[in-house]
Amino acid sequence: MSEVAPDAASLKPDTVPIKTSDIPRPITIRYLGFECTSEGRSYRLRVDRGADDPRLYTVTVPNEAFESRRARFQDAPELCLQRLQHELDANAELATGSSLVVTTTDLDRYRESQKRRSPERRKRAPQPER
Repeated sequence: MSEVAPDAASLKPDTVPIKTSDIPRPITIRYLGFECTSEGRSYRLRVDRGADDPRLYTVTVPNEAFESRRARFQDAPELCLQRLQHELDANAELATGSSLVVTTTDLDRYRESQKRRSPERRKRAPQPER
């Protein structure tokens, strides 16, 4: 049984093959881990941009942010991801190896994004004393 490749003229418009190299791949950011330093926790992130070489960045959350409870350890990777994404939106050609520091503005922006993300919690009615 021989297979005959259909010629492009007989294909329906929605089945015309396209070159995947013409479609830009989305940017992916991967969390690689963290390291405790004297300044705070330094989170390593890798940015993949399709065919380009991956870029590595470090985002540091200062110790003061954790001590003042403005940042939680479990939220720090997402906070750093948001900080890096904000920086890349402003400067797509941010040099690989750049180190960023989370600021109070970043902490406030993260807190606001979390408020919008989760629905308002219902307050419990006070329980009558027994």
